[in-house]
Amino acid sequence: MTRVRIGSARSVGSALSVAALLLLAQPQAADAQVGFGPTSRLSQGDCRALAATLGPNKVWYSRFAGSQPDPWDRGLWSAWGVGCFKTYKECKSWLYSSQTEYPRLMDFTFCKQGLPARY
Repeated sequence: MTRVRIGSARSVGSALSVAALLLLAQPQAADAQVGFGPTSRLSQGDCRALAATLGPNKVWYSRFAGSQPDPWDRGLWSAWGVGCFKTYKECKSWLYSSQTEYPRLMDFTFCKQGLPARY
């Protein structure tokens, strides 16, 4: 009867290294199934600072949430933000560009003068 030596420390270590590399090289199935990419924050303007200089009733305010298809067609990338501005025109421009860039599943408030109570 011949004795066969099963594995040495070196071959076991090599096998574990190969197994670890194979696991790392696998695509992340959970991400692919869910299909949501990174979330972007679109906030612009410092609401508190503007309220301190202009007064809370003179700050133009809006909030936005929306999404866009990801480039690999696995789902949607979401974005959200709050905008505080000195003028209606600046507020409307920010809201329009946010709506253009993230046109899906939008939820937003129209530009209004005066900060909400939570600020």
